[in-house]
Amino acid sequence: MRKTKLRMRETTINGERYFVVIYPGMDGMRQRDHFKNRAEAKTFHDRKRVELANFGTAAAALDERQRAEYLECCDILKPYGLSLRDAVNKLLPQLKAEKTTSLVSKTMEKFLQAKESDGLSSRYLKDLKNRLKKFSKKFGARNMASITTAEVDDWLRSAPGGPVNRNNYKRNIGVFFSYAERRGLILKNPFINASKAKVIPRGVGILSPEQASSLLENASDEIQPAIAIGLFAGLRPEAEVWRLDWEHINLERNLIRVDPINTKIAAKRFVTITDNLKAWLLPHKKKAGPVSPTGDKYYSLLEKARTAGKFTEWPSDVLRHSYGSYHYAKFQDIGKAMAEMGHVNSRTFLHHYRERVDPRDADSYWQILPPSKLDKASPKKTAKKRAPTPPPKKRSKRV
Repeated sequence: MRKTKLRMRETTINGERYFVVIYPGMDGMRQRDHFKNRAEAKTFHDRKRVELANFGTAAAALDERQRAEYLECCDILKPYGLSLRDAVNKLLPQLKAEKTTSLVSKTMEKFLQAKESDGLSSRYLKDLKNRLKKFSKKFGARNMASITTAEVDDWLRSAPGGPVNRNNYKRNIGVFFSYAERRGLILKNPFINASKAKVIPRGVGILSPEQASSLLENASDEIQPAIAIGLFAGLRPEAEVWRLDWEHINLERNLIRVDPINTKIAAKRFVTITDNLKAWLLPHKKKAGPVSPTGDKYYSLLEKARTAGKFTEWPSDVLRHSYGSYHYAKFQDIGKAMAEMGHVNSRTFLHHYRERVDPRDADSYWQILPPSKLDKASPKKTAKKRAPTPPPKKRSKRV
């Protein structure tokens, strides 16, 4: 194909004289503009010649509307110090993300599969699924890249529960959008700049000695050791108690060995077995095997013990928090308490556990023991009916 050259010529159309400027278009094809006035045609011809010399075919092919639009865009971007190319480069990733068809519901399925393969706890996965399910009811049919921070803010404010629950939604669903961002499905996580609810700080929740005793007595044999370890050794349920084996419990030396999940951020530690904890563990002692049920079974058995004990409230991490509060109140040794709980920040520890309980309650707490067999049996079973003792026979006097 012969290359189009810039030129001007005279022509007649329907008996009228015109001056035609012929020039190459952006696709290389020939373009024509007609003028009745030679001077106008000559001006246009000269301008195209300069454009071709300076910027090539693309610039020369712009029509008047495109030229005006270009100048308008340049004026808009000038206060920001950006060129039209800069603006296009910034906008292009967002356009690509929006063009990628990735529905919230479909992406959510892949995200949950990835989290399950990461080996996360069943409790965390269950909570994650429940929160994402509620989010999907409103946004499931939407494209991931189309969801804005403003929409997220409005949805979080309408979420059920108080400020803590709202912030939990923000954190959990934010993890889901971070997953999408790493895979190029969205340009930016809309939950990062979403408003965070203000939470009024409260002291940690603990059980009274009477409640702790009731919980243990109403617990089944399968979960009773785990509850006792939570109350009197302060181990974390999922990260530590669930992973505990009877081999880690030395009742002769009165020590529990706690192995960390991640040795890079935590070290192995030993927790003292108190006299009352030992009394609760001895009836269940084994050479080896898991100390506690895990997953949904753990929480199901715990719920049964709470129901039987008629608990109306159950604060977060109440077993561990009870241990920390009563340990510090009884022994007044922050170093020992922090070492056994695996704490590293004394300021945080004192904020949570100092002056939480009366020392007299602490004495009672560390004296909670299993009821004896006689105490467990009902009076009717233990007290056998006896026949009345006959009076002693009178001896006859010999004459």
